Amino acid sequence: MSPAKMDEKAAERIAKARGKNDPFAKRADMAARNNKDNTGGTSDASSRRGDSSNSQSKIKEEKK
Repeated sequence: MSPAKMDEKAAERIAKARGKNDPFAKRADMAARNNKDNTGGTSDASSRRGDSSNSQSKIKEEKK
């Protein structure tokens, strides 16, 4: 996984396999935390799609 796609579960699997003090495991954990911060804590694409559809319906209502 690239750092942009690293999630907490993947970082945990890496730490379990390599040990928490392994440099790669530390980077994976850091990437997962950064990714979580950048996405607002959710990695569910459907929740983001739901927001845009709500925006579209608001725009249609304003045009009426």
